[in-house]
Amino acid sequence: MSDKEKLNKARALFERGEYSEARRLLEEITTKEPTVRLNVLSALIGVLDHVTENDKLLAVANEGIEVATRTGNDEMRSYFLGKRSFFLLSELSSMIYRQSNLMLSARVFPWIEFSLKKDKDEYETLSKRRVELEQEIESAIEAVAKGAEQSTDHNFKGHQFSSIGDAYSTKYLVDKLDYQEGGKIKSKIANLYVVRRWNLDHYLYRPEVRRKIDASRDRCIAYFEKSIKEFELAGQKSEQAHSIYNLAAKTLLFNNFRRTRRLLVEARAMAESIGEKRLLKKIEYLEKRVAGENEMRDYVNEMGLDMPEGRHPSL
Repeated sequence: MSDKEKLNKARALFERGEYSEARRLLEEITTKEPTVRLNVLSALIGVLDHVTENDKLLAVANEGIEVATRTGNDEMRSYFLGKRSFFLLSELSSMIYRQSNLMLSARVFPWIEFSLKKDKDEYETLSKRRVELEQEIESAIEAVAKGAEQSTDHNFKGHQFSSIGDAYSTKYLVDKLDYQEGGKIKSKIANLYVVRRWNLDHYLYRPEVRRKIDASRDRCIAYFEKSIKEFELAGQKSEQAHSIYNLAAKTLLFNNFRRTRRLLVEARAMAESIGEKRLLKKIEYLEKRVAGENEMRDYVNEMGLDMPEGRHPSL
């Protein structure tokens, strides 16, 4: 079987949800021909695990940027930059989580410092890397937004705006984790059902922190709204339905239940009209979530990480 035949078969397997088999074929493709390689790398983003394989996903995105830059393929370069910004945010989230653990006691009792010198050294190393990482993420998002705005391809713009929206929803969660302030009473309040259900933990943050978190939320929503509009202009009903569903997932994350319900009604009607069975299952899950029927939240599903949309529209 030739490399192109393997790629085509992998695409078909991906469409059927047979990700492990698709991945096996993609990893067997050895050609360095730029067009085929870009297609392989784009497809790999769809089959790699977005929860446990972030390092591999970053490597794929970096290679994609390098190949696209070398061949002058600006759209694919912008596509891989968008994915890279999302994966960098995942790395940043893990870094913040580790820093929070190193400073766990100090978050409750400010006068307590590090118990071990190695913990202090690790914290300082992470702090330096965070500054670099945050600059990389900001530059990547700006480049993706600029590339999308300059494009005349509505389908491409829709995918890129969705990618930016995903990045800002991740940034929203990263900031909430980063600016948490401890204390026994605050922790108990934050974990109360009513507080979690209605996002009242928002008011446990300082006003300036709330503004920063709100800015990420608002940018996320704005970019998904732009994405939906671009897919509509492109006549891509399937992509439009997925984008509406994704915005519903984000508004649920932000606890805007009224808007989530409206978006799910719209997404369901569109998904039913085009026979999108897998999307209908995801919509059904969110409908239960917004009704409060499933209080054990599945963030992997809600954030779209269970079945990542890794394909570029050109594939």
